[in-house]
Amino acid sequence: MSGTKKELGVGIIGAGFMGHTHTYNYLNLPFFYDDLPVRIKLIGICDTDVNKANALKDNFGFQLATDRYQDLLARPDIDIVDISTPTTFHCEQILDALAAGKHVYADKPLCASVAEAEQLVAAATRSDCIQQVAYHYRFYPAIAKTRRLLAEGVLGRPISFRFTYYHSSNLDPNKPMGWKQDKAMGGGGVLIEMACHVLDLIYHFFGEFESVRMDSMILYAQRPGPDGQSVKVEGEDHVLLTITMKNGMMGTAEVSKVMAGTNDDLDYELSGTAGAIRYAMMNPNFLQVHATGNQGFTTMATVNHDPESKSNFPGPRFPIGWLRGHVASQHNFVRAVAARQPASPSFRESAYLQQITQRLYDGHDYMGDLALQDDS
Repeated sequence: MSGTKKELGVGIIGAGFMGHTHTYNYLNLPFFYDDLPVRIKLIGICDTDVNKANALKDNFGFQLATDRYQDLLARPDIDIVDISTPTTFHCEQILDALAAGKHVYADKPLCASVAEAEQLVAAATRSDCIQQVAYHYRFYPAIAKTRRLLAEGVLGRPISFRFTYYHSSNLDPNKPMGWKQDKAMGGGGVLIEMACHVLDLIYHFFGEFESVRMDSMILYAQRPGPDGQSVKVEGEDHVLLTITMKNGMMGTAEVSKVMAGTNDDLDYELSGTAGAIRYAMMNPNFLQVHATGNQGFTTMATVNHDPESKSNFPGPRFPIGWLRGHVASQHNFVRAVAARQPASPSFRESAYLQQITQRLYDGHDYMGDLALQDDS
């Protein structure tokens, strides 16, 4: 019975777009999953702009709004701390949350550097608390279905892949500089902000990387700053990655915020000796699957049927949207917290990806010399 469920209190640091997104998900988990083993209670919301925090408090029922995240860590009724801040703030906030005995759900990327990632993995290893990074694309039904088909051998011997992830949001030269174009705040540009999702999916599907090389570009050298004066852009707008996997596959990943006509277009094509899979995020309810002996591709519905991605609401025949992956990711985390079991994507997996992106930012190809270690 619901009255016997344990209550988990949540505090969210960051009242911007991702803070809103994660708030929505916590509120709606009971609608999507009737097997939720706990009740979620929104306790505290923090933002350096306390007016933003107060708006979320008033609209969504948080008990506390503050501009000091330490106020959330001091609350004994907060069990989970959700990090929804710009990347440069993650490390300190996560370390403090773990030291306060809080479970941590952190937006991607984990942090801004390899040195920070190593600190966070060490702290997580010492802690009894559960941690997860919000690589939410893993949790979309079609992507979960893809991973199951790969495990069943639908490709035969895997040969190649092609991933593209396109936005058009940086095409306007008059768009003001944001924190995601500011290397000091975001840690970089589209490589660390968007391509990290693609690298996580490639790792999720095919395991460890043998080599990665990058070409990148910044479309406009300067953009308007907060005061209207031009400022230098340091975050790249477009990257092309050439990748070899330890399993022998070869592929490319192209990620851009300057691709005209696109919205949030994450697509992939996976090919092998016996079959192929195609997926387009803007058409999220279907996979295109080819098996040897068939002519062309067959459309496979992936709406809400499979055990690895099924939810109870709104039902198996209704289409999904962008928020669905986020809801499922946070469901995975909350269940792990309730069971006191490790969650994935883990800090250690995220640190592995951070090592690759850091090598690329430092101007070196990644050459497969870094192995992912077991969480044990």
